[in-house]
Amino acid sequence: MDEADDSPRAGSEHIGDPYYPGLGNGGYDALHYDLVLDVDLPSGEVDAVATIRARALHALSSFDLDLLGLEVTSARVDGAESSIRRQARELIVTPPTPISAGAEFVVRVAYRGRPGPAPDASMGAVGDGVGWQLFDTGVFVSSQCVGSAGWFPCNDHQRDKATFSITVTAPKPYVVAANGLPDPVEDHGERRTYTFRAKHAMAPYLVTVNIAEFDLIEEVGPNGLPILTYVPTDATERELAPFRKQAEIIEFFELVFGPYPFESAGAIVSYEFLGGALETQTRPIYSRGLGESVVAHEIAHQWFGDCVSADTWQDLWLNEGFATYAALLWQEYTHPEAAEKALGQLYRMLRNLEVGPPPDPGVTQLFGPRTYQRGAWVLHTLRLEVGDDVFFEILKTWVEDNWGGLGTTAEFLAHAESVAGQDLDALFDGVLFADVIPVDPRFE
Repeated sequence: MDEADDSPRAGSEHIGDPYYPGLGNGGYDALHYDLVLDVDLPSGEVDAVATIRARALHALSSFDLDLLGLEVTSARVDGAESSIRRQARELIVTPPTPISAGAEFVVRVAYRGRPGPAPDASMGAVGDGVGWQLFDTGVFVSSQCVGSAGWFPCNDHQRDKATFSITVTAPKPYVVAANGLPDPVEDHGERRTYTFRAKHAMAPYLVTVNIAEFDLIEEVGPNGLPILTYVPTDATERELAPFRKQAEIIEFFELVFGPYPFESAGAIVSYEFLGGALETQTRPIYSRGLGESVVAHEIAHQWFGDCVSADTWQDLWLNEGFATYAALLWQEYTHPEAAEKALGQLYRMLRNLEVGPPPDPGVTQLFGPRTYQRGAWVLHTLRLEVGDDVFFEILKTWVEDNWGGLGTTAEFLAHAESVAGQDLDALFDGVLFADVIPVDPRFE
C-alpha cells in the first residue's frame, strides 16, 4: 500500500497469485459486498445488482473486478455513471473522476444473464468448471478456486476478504440457503425473498447461494451457536446421521483449536453430486451421501481455510492438510483404534506411492494427496515431535495470531518453532520438503 502517492493510476488487473496469474485485482481493499439477485428458474437467468464498498490503496484512475460472461448494464462509482470495458475475466471500471488514496468508495454494478461455472486449471479436463451450477433440482454454488466471478463481480481472491449480505428472490416452492444468518423471509405470493448476512470477513470463493426444495433443520450448538442445516426433502435418516453430529464436532474442535470463529454453523446438502464438499463459510455445501469424516473435515475448515486462509493457492496444504488431520483427530476422539489403523494406512500410502511434498504441488495437483494426506502427515509428525500440549498450543495460537487473515508455509514453520521453543528444521526438511517422507519406525 502506498497512500502517499497522489498520482492516479489503474489498479492492478491481478493480485499476484502464482497459480492463477489473472485472479483477483490490486489497488483497493473490498470491505463489504451487498448482492441482490432475482433468479428465474428453471431458465437460470438472473437480474442482479452488486454493491461493493471498498477503500483505495493508492489513487485510482480505474480499477478491475473479476466477472465472467454476464452482461453489465451499468456501473456507478459513488453514484456517478462510470465507463466500463471487458477483457477476459476483467471488468475494468473507470470513474469520471479519480479516487483519492485511502478514500472509501462504493461501486454499484447492475448485471444480468445466466451465470455458469468458470474453468479452473486445477480441474484439468475433468468437469465443466466451478461456481454456479444449474441442475433440474435447482442451483448449487461451489466456487473454489475461481468460480465466484461466474456469478458476481468481485476481487476474486482470499487475500481480499470482506463481509457480505446476500439477497435472493426465487419462485416457490424453492428455498434459498447461503452464508451467515437469515433475516425473516419476505413472501410475495408466488415468489419469496431470502436475505443472509455474514458479518465476518469472507474470501469470495467461500460465498455460496443454493436454491432448491430444502427442508431446514435448526439446532443449537456450543454457547448458543445457531446450526442451520438445509437438506433435500427426501433425505433419509442415514444421510442425515453425520449432520446430527455437528454440535459435538464443533464442541470438540473448540477444545483443540479454540473458539468457533463465526456467528453460525451448519450445512447445505445438495440433491446433486458435486464431486465432494466445500467449506463455504459458516455453512459448508456437501454432495448427498457423504460421511461423518467429511463433515468433520469441512467443519475444521472454519478454523483452517476460512478464518485463517492460505495466502496463495500454492500453500493450500495449510487448509487441506489441517482439515484432513482434524478429521483424524475426531476419529481418534470417537474411535481411537480405528484412528490408529488409519494412521498406519496413511503412512504406508505416502511411502508406497512416494507422494511428494505439500508446498507448491503445482496447480494440476492442487487437490491431490500432496496437499491433503501428506499435509496431514506433516502435522502428525510435528505432534509426535513436540508432544500433545505444545502441538495443540501451536494450532490454537496459529488461529489466534492470524484471526481473519492469511498465512504462508514459512510463517507456520516459524510459528511452530517459536511456540515449541526448539529448532524444527531437521524435522520439516524431511517430512515437509523431502521428495518422500522419511521412514518412521513407529509405523513400519
